[in-house]
Amino acid sequence: MKQISLFPLLRVNGEHVRRIKFFTLGCKANQYDTQSIRERFLSKGFKENEGSLLPDYFLINTCTVTSGADQKSRNIIRRCIQANPKAYVIVTGCLVENDWKSLADIKGIGLIIKKGFFPEGISDFRQHTRAFLKIQDGCSNFCTYCKVSLVRGKERSKGLKQVVKEAKKLVSCGFQEIVLTGICLGVYGNDLSPKRGLVDVIDALEEIEGLKRIRLSSIEAGDISAKLIKRLASSKKLCRHLHIPIQSGDNLILRRMNRKYTREDYLNLVSRIKHNIPDVSITTDCLVGFPGETESNFNNTVDLVKRILPLKTHIFPYSSRPGTKAAKFNNLIDAKEIKARCAALEAIAKDCRNRFMSKFIGRKVLVLIEGMVKDKAICLEGLSDNYLKVRLAARSGLENKIVQVELKRILGENFLGEFVDNS
Repeated sequence: MKQISLFPLLRVNGEHVRRIKFFTLGCKANQYDTQSIRERFLSKGFKENEGSLLPDYFLINTCTVTSGADQKSRNIIRRCIQANPKAYVIVTGCLVENDWKSLADIKGIGLIIKKGFFPEGISDFRQHTRAFLKIQDGCSNFCTYCKVSLVRGKERSKGLKQVVKEAKKLVSCGFQEIVLTGICLGVYGNDLSPKRGLVDVIDALEEIEGLKRIRLSSIEAGDISAKLIKRLASSKKLCRHLHIPIQSGDNLILRRMNRKYTREDYLNLVSRIKHNIPDVSITTDCLVGFPGETESNFNNTVDLVKRILPLKTHIFPYSSRPGTKAAKFNNLIDAKEIKARCAALEAIAKDCRNRFMSKFIGRKVLVLIEGMVKDKAICLEGLSDNYLKVRLAARSGLENKIVQVELKRILGENFLGEFVDNS
């Protein structure tokens, strides 16, 4: 635990062995961070572990957004230690920022790294068709249930020139879609001098030849300006898809969460977005069982979900996070009740998804082919710009290609489609 070098050497049988395996937990920002770390290791002569060989190094990029994420991070760390007790285990990520002292007690961890901000950027995005590009980090919202503001620090933005340079490098590697990501993406540029905004990034990336799609990751309702909506409506490259967390559809709970909008604000925003951007898809997050959430409060969330008709709703049961304000709140909800509410909301969300998807049956859309379905060797899968997941009969040579497809029918979360051969 006293190592200070990021690249310590492990001697095996008197030789320097540098095979490393990476694990990533959590959000798109963490996936980006792992790629940045990966490139730094590979540039120092490390080889990424493949096949059945045991790695000599493990690097685990952890997450602490929920208690389940904490536990999963620790389980992976222990599994790595057990898999090769002689390996050098390196741990980084949000759990480190939050609770590195408890990790230091795990026998077998060789090095704990607190992450820097935007080390060198990335030049590739291994095993992905769409490249994530982190342009912002940190959050100053301090929602009462959330540890992100505590572990990621204050808001910081990557300079626009650096964003463009990194995007051009990714496009030169063959990526046709870039997903702009950040911890609080919508506040991009507020800390820069001169100030910038998300629309400035979009405008600059639109000029990059070979870049076909620009997608936004999660963005807070209060950060979606009229200017951004207008840009979404007019852009030829910006994907018609917004992930806008709800968390709760009840104004009392929203205030207790320290969210900066009301249910009316959210409904009005989605109404304006849908009015200006035909066929836009909305995806969202809901937090169920927040302290003091009555059945009536929960029903307001259900009602809001029904009204906005999201393509996908990520549902999280509330778990107390030490250090947050909500950890001190009374009126905790029984775990069985939280589970029942999550199940009820899942059923509503599934119905909303099917209702939204049904209007696209028979339509022709452009799909970026991401590759073969993992468990179905005869099936390709890909995404439309508005985040419709499409499966197609396998054809060779189509990975990372944009093709025209007719959507035939719905199967679970996916469409079954057919190629439009004369496209």
